[in-house]
Amino acid sequence: MLLTLLPFFSTAQSSMQRQMQSNNAMVRQQNQMFMWQQQQQRDIARNLNNIQTSEDKLANEERKLKKLQTKSTEKEAELKSKQEELASLEKNSENNTDLSKKIEKSKKEIAKSEEKVLQSKTDIEKSSKKIQNFQSQIATAKIKKEELTKKHEEEKRLKEEEKAKKEKEK
Repeated sequence: MLLTLLPFFSTAQSSMQRQMQSNNAMVRQQNQMFMWQQQQQRDIARNLNNIQTSEDKLANEERKLKKLQTKSTEKEAELKSKQEELASLEKNSENNTDLSKKIEKSKKEIAKSEEKVLQSKTDIEKSSKKIQNFQSQIATAKIKKEELTKKHEEEKRLKEEEKAKKEKEK
């Protein structure tokens, strides 16, 4: 009797082993899918963080640019007033040594003011380039975010279809 039941036990045991292997494979696949989804979500969150950081930097740089433009306008106005002052001193100069000293001093101040205006314009150009750079970074990051989101949704849909297909097979 034991010999007649032996084939049934061995068949049942091999059937259980196959079922356990298929269950293990399914659990392993589910774990991989879960880990993949987590990685995709981390990538999207990192991308969103990069976008937010770039937008914050852009806003700061735009404020800085406005301040630089205001200061540049003030420096240009100061330069014009010094140039007008010099012109009036030169009109009134009649070989007066005191006025000659004031004229020389005024010329030096004008040269310094011109340097400040040039430096200010250089700073404005640098700031404008930074703003353009941040804007391009933001645009690139947004495109990448859209691509990641689309890819994530597509792969998620495919995995769900696979899962549904396997469920139907059972």
